[in-house]
Formats: sequence, C-alpha cells, structure tokens
Amino acid sequence: MLLLVNNWLHMDCPVYRFVSSIKKSCRTGSITQSKNFKNMKKVTTILTAIVLLFSATAFAAKGDSVTDQVKGAFEKDFGKTRNVTWQKNGDFYFASFLMNDMAVNAAYNDDGQLVGTSRKIALTQVPLSVSLALSEKYSQYTIPDQVTELTFDGDTMYQVFVSDEKKTLQLKIRANGDISVEKKIKKK
Repeated sequence: MLLLVNNWLHMDCPVYRFVSSIKKSCRTGSITQSKNFKNMKKVTTILTAIVLLFSATAFAAKGDSVTDQVKGAFEKDFGKTRNVTWQKNGDFYFASFLMNDMAVNAAYNDDGQLVGTSRKIALTQVPLSVSLALSEKYSQYTIPDQVTELTFDGDTMYQVFVSDEKKTLQLKIRANGDISVEKKIKKK
C-alpha cells in the first residue's frame, strides 16, 4: 500500500502539488504569521487527506459505513447526484460524484461539515480577475482549456499548467488574480 501511495504522490496530481506548495511555504518561512501558519496547517491537513482519497482505495468506505450525519450533510449541500462513491480516510469522508455531468470531489469531517471541494472546470469558467491575470502575465505560454478549482474554507484557488517550448510552469492562482509559480519543469 505504501508503494502505491508513494507512486501516486509522484504522479501529476493537482491536489498533491497544491499541498506540497503549502508545505514548502511553511518550511521556507514564507508563512510567518501564526494565524496564517495555523490556517495553512489546517489547509495542508485537509488537502493531504484529499490527496489520500485518490490514493487509498484500500480504505474505501461502502455507502453503509458513511454516517447518517455525513450523508445528510452531503444531500443538503449537493442534492441528488449521480454515481456517488465514498471513501473514508482518518477523520474525513470523501465523496466522488457527478453533478451536472461534471466530476466533483467533496471532503467532509466526522461532524458532517463540508471542508473542501475540487473539480476540473473550463478556463472560460474562472473569474475574470484570474483570466485577465493569466492572459496578461503568461500570454507567451500555451494555456490549457481546463483548470483545477480547489475550494477550502471559503477560499478558492485555481491550478493551471502553462507551457512554452522550453518549460512547463505549475501555477496557483487565487480568485483575486494573484499568481504564484509552484513548480518549473524543463522540457527535454
């Protein structure tokens, strides 16, 4: 199982990359205020759990083992959806489902509180501030048609990979248009 998790963690996973960037910020000291540090630790914990959702199929929870409280909260938040599958990892329940023919992942704690979501969306669906910042700063790069939207504790971020002939950049973009380069990958 550990080998499976390690192999998966080295794959091209946006949630894993996001969690890694938060951990890197904590290690390098770029997150210095204690309140921000505590929030980032919380984000890291939740998103690490989301990463494990995709890697820990051995911990899959059948619909029966999901608490009624979590199921009720899910139905209240998302209504009737198709193809819901549940997994439990530690103190979190993860639902993968289709909503309006779009794959969505949601994480809940034991109390039935929604702690985060992720989904792939079209580039045309991102906020105008994100779209403008991306096209202004990275106009010389190839920008994909889809991005990953991550939402946690009311904060939404977008992960995008842009590339030119020499490199690919992994970008994290906040809803206000602030962009940070999470990773640079040289092309061979």
